[in-house]
Amino acid sequence: MIIDNLNNSHQYRKAHEGFAESFDFLKKAVEENLPAGRYEIDSDRVFAFIQEYTSKNDSSFEAHKNYIDIQFISEGTEVIYAGDISSMTVKEEYSAEKDIMFLEDCEKVSRAVLQKGEYGIFFPWDAHKPGLCYEGKPDKVKKIVVKVKAI
Repeated sequence: MIIDNLNNSHQYRKAHEGFAESFDFLKKAVEENLPAGRYEIDSDRVFAFIQEYTSKNDSSFEAHKNYIDIQFISEGTEVIYAGDISSMTVKEEYSAEKDIMFLEDCEKVSRAVLQKGEYGIFFPWDAHKPGLCYEGKPDKVKKIVVKVKAI
């Protein structure tokens, strides 16, 4: 897991194939205030979803096998918990079609508060529980999730 600000994205452009174009898209999406929807960046290798929602008090841990998530907060504030999938119990088996599995909480997790301009990068071993309220207060969030092929 990596947590940082978009201003520092140049540090990660070469960390993984697909990151450079992911950060280019994030900058464009912010500058052009792109609306909610799915965006093709490089076929099924790199694509994005722009979402608008109200943060909530609870969600489930999720993990992906084939994609890395870059979850960028364009507006609002949310809390994301993360932990190593090896320390969790599977709640809902992996769906290859949706590239997702759901997991139960574990004792050792990290908590990140993401605000406008910040992002988290979640690798296949990083289970993450996104979309949560900060200090119990729901907030309107605009989030861009870029999916980068991990394998």
